Amino acid sequence: MNERSELVWQILSLAPLRDPGRLQALGEALDSEPDFSFTHTGRSDPPARRLNSGVAELLTESAGRQDPHQPEIWFLARRETPHIRLDIYLADDGRLLRDMPHTLNAAISDPRWFDSADRLAKLSGYLTRVADAAGAFYGYCAQSEILDQRQQQLERNAGPIFGGILRAGRVAEDLQRELPDVYWWNYFGPAFVERWSDRMDGLGASRERTPAGTVVVLGTESPFVYDIHAKRVDSYTWKAPFYAALGTDTFMHERQAQRGVGELVPDFEAHRRAAGFEASPVGKGQNFELRLVATKPTSVDAAAKWLARRKEITVPARLRKGASILYQNPDTAVQAGFVVEEVGEFAVLRFDLPLRKPSFFAVEAMPLCVELAERHGMLVSMDGQTHGQAPNVTTLVAAWEKANVEAISSSGEAIPRMTRERSDRWWHYMRRKADLHKRLGDDVFVPKLVAVAPGRRTEDLRLHVTWTDGVPLVLPQCDLVTLLEGRRPSEFKIRGTVEYSELRKALRPYLDSIEVDGLGELPLLKPERAKDAMPVFNEMPARSLDHVEVAPAAWVDVPIR
Repeated sequence: MNERSELVWQILSLAPLRDPGRLQALGEALDSEPDFSFTHTGRSDPPARRLNSGVAELLTESAGRQDPHQPEIWFLARRETPHIRLDIYLADDGRLLRDMPHTLNAAISDPRWFDSADRLAKLSGYLTRVADAAGAFYGYCAQSEILDQRQQQLERNAGPIFGGILRAGRVAEDLQRELPDVYWWNYFGPAFVERWSDRMDGLGASRERTPAGTVVVLGTESPFVYDIHAKRVDSYTWKAPFYAALGTDTFMHERQAQRGVGELVPDFEAHRRAAGFEASPVGKGQNFELRLVATKPTSVDAAAKWLARRKEITVPARLRKGASILYQNPDTAVQAGFVVEEVGEFAVLRFDLPLRKPSFFAVEAMPLCVELAERHGMLVSMDGQTHGQAPNVTTLVAAWEKANVEAISSSGEAIPRMTRERSDRWWHYMRRKADLHKRLGDDVFVPKLVAVAPGRRTEDLRLHVTWTDGVPLVLPQCDLVTLLEGRRPSEFKIRGTVEYSELRKALRPYLDSIEVDGLGELPLLKPERAKDAMPVFNEMPARSLDHVEVAPAAWVDVPIR
């Protein structure tokens, strides 16, 4: 353990935390251990306002002022030993951040304080109470060195991802397909318990079932098990029983074969049901529907086999009536489905494309639908038509766009909005981001382009990236750039946010460019120029920005009547 060591914990929830009493219960859990009580709070990091009355009162007072259509964030700190930093992110319970969980992220910067089994037991009990109060579906706590090592190992050693397209290590987990790893403190919500039943028996150093129907497993007696000589994520022998009992591919590691949504771990819908939400199937008015009817002998198996060549496609094990072949692009958040309606000699599929979405949903997904129909002799019908027509991308995109505008206008919901130009720019960049990483290699940072609501106002979203420690990077056109200091994720600290135009102007003498399809030339700070540009990073005036992130594609980009 070195002087920079931290204990990092994260708790994720899909529970209805805006329901009466839920935030108060969460606050009471956070106040429940004097040794971990928070001393300061604020709307930006680091929090500067003294917290005199506890987290429960803070969250209870805030509950009555919340806009149910906007996310909320609180920053908390404990400025006594052990020092703690915590941010609470309360996602919108409706459509805004439907698939982005509520999160509690924290770091304890005095790990040497935990010098006894009693203090570790106190921390485990505290985290369990907080997770139970949050209605969490998953959580973990680990030594920061292990988290940093995991990221480095996955980046360095992992095989090709997304069907072999990108030769780079995948480090971000998809919690509907897998878990990130096995750690010291592992919290499994009710949906995990229901699925795995007694498969968790005997795992780890200890196992506890909580009053909330969840299970906490301590993977090791102590969190301080970092081994500098571990060459791979799965080199730690204490992880092997978890792989054997719960499935090798359930956890991310270099040799993992990622499975489909819900195949090895519960999907978000299962977690919502377990947390108190009712299942929410997409209903009439939420999807644009087309029927693809074969005019020559065409089996569902043949259509599915052709679709499965695409890395974004997930085909179910059984192609019976009602089964869904899913299109999911993790880079752009575009989703669509091909639902089996007839399995006979002349296959019939229903193509479902969500409404109340950005315009690029149809631009990305509709060509696949048309190509499938053309290759398999299918006609397309919509709006209850009794006779099909030859598929045409332009016609079908225009029909979806018309239905999308009508669905948005009639929804009555405060849906976040972005200009069409920004929305299209986000889509073009994110669909090319993986290719950019492949072209530039690990020496150049290719940032994620994120939609944000400055001042929590969602009617005019902006685009945002981060820049860490002046590293070489691609600088996609956006509105805001947040400057981060720190060499490792566990050390990152926000220095402030600057206008993109001002930063690009200051960096102009050091920038080259790279051509990107759909975007033209993007500014590029190459490794050989990064050192010369470092004064720009260090001296650029930055300000605190009160904002919240908006989930990918959780906005619309057409005028709302």
